[in-house]
Amino acid sequence: MDKKLLLKSFRNTTAAAVYIFGVSQIMNNGDKIFGEVDNMFAPFVFLLLFSLSAAVVGGLVLGESVMLFLDNKKRESITAAIYSVAFLGLYTLLGIIILIALK
Repeated sequence: MDKKLLLKSFRNTTAAAVYIFGVSQIMNNGDKIFGEVDNMFAPFVFLLLFSLSAAVVGGLVLGESVMLFLDNKKRESITAAIYSVAFLGLYTLLGIIILIALK
């Protein structure tokens, strides 16, 4: 087990989870932050935020794997991808447990 790769995957996935939490708070409190929005820009901004989020989270979760793959370190690339997806799965499971506990 490559501890350095494991820590990088943990760091990047944690950053992705924090980013996702921040975006979810903006979406959950959008009416409080922006007021009642009834114009053509609301769906436009939502889609921009969605696209930005896909790029940011994709880069954080799979960026290390892509860089390793491009450096011709295919085994490490696959390992990094597995670590990242596993950490993302753990955060998802933790979120589900918290939702159930708060019910």
